[in-house]
Amino acid sequence: MTRTKSRPYTVDDVRYIYNNYSNMTAGEITEELGISKAQVSKIVTELRKLGVEIQKKKRKDPVEVFVREDLKLEPKV
Repeated sequence: MTRTKSRPYTVDDVRYIYNNYSNMTAGEITEELGISKAQVSKIVTELRKLGVEIQKKKRKDPVEVFVREDLKLEPKV
């Protein structure tokens, strides 16, 4: 597998990430824009440093998902 060098990101890329970050994964954004995941992460970090509120991604706990979906139980918290 060969890696291609990412292109420099643009203002339009920053705009796209700001508008879509909450409902797309970084991988989906990279495929759409043609920039690296590291660049997406850097843009999000820079926006947050400048005071822009961008929701943090929360990974679902795989054990909790199993208990809810397969066992049809409500986990005790």
